[in-house]
Amino acid sequence: MNELILDRSTKKNKYRALFVSVSVLALTSALGCGIAAAGEDDSRPTVRLELGARLERVDGGEERFAPPFVSLLDTNTFSSPLSVEQPPRYAFGGEGQISFSPNDSNWTFAAAISYGRSNKSRALHEQTRPASPVGFVRWLDEVPTTYAPVANRFLTVVSKFRESHTLLDFQVGRDMGIGLFGRGSSSNISTGLRIAQFQARSANEIGADPDFSVSYLYQTNHFLSPPKYIKRPFQHWHVYQADETAERSFHGMGPSISWNASIPLVGSTDTAEVALDWGANAALLFGRQRVSYHHETSGSYQYHTGRANPEIAKPPLYQHPYGDTRSRSVTVPNVGGFAGLSLKFPNAKLNLGYRGDFFFGAMDGGIDTRKIYDRNFHGPFATISIGLGG
Repeated sequence: MNELILDRSTKKNKYRALFVSVSVLALTSALGCGIAAAGEDDSRPTVRLELGARLERVDGGEERFAPPFVSLLDTNTFSSPLSVEQPPRYAFGGEGQISFSPNDSNWTFAAAISYGRSNKSRALHEQTRPASPVGFVRWLDEVPTTYAPVANRFLTVVSKFRESHTLLDFQVGRDMGIGLFGRGSSSNISTGLRIAQFQARSANEIGADPDFSVSYLYQTNHFLSPPKYIKRPFQHWHVYQADETAERSFHGMGPSISWNASIPLVGSTDTAEVALDWGANAALLFGRQRVSYHHETSGSYQYHTGRANPEIAKPPLYQHPYGDTRSRSVTVPNVGGFAGLSLKFPNAKLNLGYRGDFFFGAMDGGIDTRKIYDRNFHGPFATISIGLGG
């Protein structure tokens, strides 16, 4: 117990040290604003507001729900339910940022938020239509009796996924010198705190009768003299049902660093210019993974004897419910970057580009056991910003 208490205390101390480090960095940067004065008159806006939208490819996924009877479907010409149980591949989201650059200073203070979400729902139904079984009667040349099939081979899958992700960034940056990459270029390095929150929910339902078939029973009719044999159809099949729900999440925060640069291509800063922008970022997030799930699989054997009055028996084969919750503290490295073109005006800017953020080992995507999956987002974005003050 003492070791457990010490371990928790150590974790708390790590988080305290993290917050203290970021706070000291921010205070030091703020004090530096009064010292680092620019050598020439700076007419740039002191406050800049930025809004944008993005379309992102979501990579990472999670373990797919595969109950034991899925192998029977592969041998009976049905599609695999695993082909339906696919998380969303794309997410749509927005972003916003507010930054403050004091007059006569090369320092910038910024707060940014990025949010994305995706939903996906798929359904599959496959069914065969077997021929009607025939009942033969072997005396007096009677016409064989035709019985309607009481079941069909089928597969039904319903799969639903929901995913969302939120990033918060608080950074303090400094312009490393106009003209570093040529006349009119800029380069800015920022440090601060990144907070990440990922959520994922899934629900899958599978129902199947993969093996409906007909055999025949030979029965003796003792009421006839001499006894005669009757051949009756015996219809038999299995019915399987499986359900699964899961909720997964990651919450983390940690120090971050980023570098943004820009090189003008054509135009003039007094009217309008087109520039090439790029940047890179990295962070180390300390947080917790959580998983809560429940799944249940059942199967039964059913048959029809082929008599005049239907007779169906349903002895249960098995019913396996299972659920659990897992939680673990993790450290998640994060790297990313972007590249794009911007159209700049004196107090406004339009930016188009491609951005990616990669979080290694962020999600526990396992079902019965822990399995680590990355969570990656990359895709095109567009932003527009306006400057106030100056």
